[in-house]
Amino acid sequence: MLRIAHLTATFPPYPGGAGNTAFRFATEQAARGHRVEVFTAPADGEPPDPGGVLVHRIEPAYSYGNAPLIPALTRVEGFDVVHLHYPFIFGSELTLLSRLRRRARGQALLVHYKNRLVANGVRGALFAAYEHTVAPALVRAADRVCVLSADHAASVPYLRRIAERDPAKLVEMPNGVDAEAFSPGPGQGVRDELGIPGEAVVAAFVATLDRAHHFKRLDVAIEGLAKAVARAAAPDLHLVVAGGGELLEDFRSRAASAGVGARVHFIGGVPHARLPEVLRAADLFLLTTEPPESFGIVVIEAMACGLPAIASEYPGVRAVVDEGETGLLVPRRDADAVAAALSSLAADPSERERLGAAGRRKALAEWNWPRLVDRMDDAYREAIEARRRATA
Repeated sequence: MLRIAHLTATFPPYPGGAGNTAFRFATEQAARGHRVEVFTAPADGEPPDPGGVLVHRIEPAYSYGNAPLIPALTRVEGFDVVHLHYPFIFGSELTLLSRLRRRARGQALLVHYKNRLVANGVRGALFAAYEHTVAPALVRAADRVCVLSADHAASVPYLRRIAERDPAKLVEMPNGVDAEAFSPGPGQGVRDELGIPGEAVVAAFVATLDRAHHFKRLDVAIEGLAKAVARAAAPDLHLVVAGGGELLEDFRSRAASAGVGARVHFIGGVPHARLPEVLRAADLFLLTTEPPESFGIVVIEAMACGLPAIASEYPGVRAVVDEGETGLLVPRRDADAVAAALSSLAADPSERERLGAAGRRKALAEWNWPRLVDRMDDAYREAIEARRRATA
């Protein structure tokens, strides 16, 4: 039995991918008999059942967006391994500070690297400074660093340096999917609720529509849909958007201005347990995101449901969607390319079926949760052994 501490900026009921990943690893590990505790900030909504996990929801001394300052993180001790989910502004610094204390120094540190911090304007400058100081220091201090793919790690300078100098320190750990919950099945009920015609071709888009997730680029998806609809030969295309946030009404106005207000269906935030039903109502999945997106959990959930994917082509995402095999890759920010891909798949049901079936097979082979929890157990053992050698 291991004593495991998860440190994460967000955690369900907050609907972010990083927090959902932390939740799944923690609950699966507790079910295997490990002692698992989670240290995070409070979140609005009804939290899911954590099973055997002890969840500490600590009121932050200060918070900036999804960056809670929780001084108590410097006193996390008594664990075999500390599993930090990055990015975690303030949490990373406090974890580094805690390493100065003798009682915490013997705990193995595993950094689960999800994506870089990227933004525009003043915030972008601050994030860039963080990425040149705190992030490199954190991964240097770690005993093991889990990366979503070698492809994505190669695009981050300080991870690329580790790969060159100490390749054993990097552990490839993709995101996971519950392939039983996310599986092919009927979704006509959702289409009926939204008044979508039975012969229509539906694309699904899933994202939190707030400023923290600006990189999801729903605007590109809406523009691509409008361009596809404008093509005379295009079938009846619709877009179902699952996700809430302060930008939702802005996107609703954008869809209306683009002339597709009646074709873009905003259903607001969706509990994770209902997401399979929403995805099954679609014929394909649309991911028009850009960096710092590094994987896209929802795209593998859609693939597990048997949906072909149209996704932006860049490091990380292209490790998930195989061009011409499980979906189509398009240049990021290119609404014309999105329109062409939508038109192509909308007009070819057999191709959608072929790509979707291949995506389902890949989800079962590479991202099913039991397989990933086994790999994380191995990563923990490697981290603990590395820490023992370092402190001997």
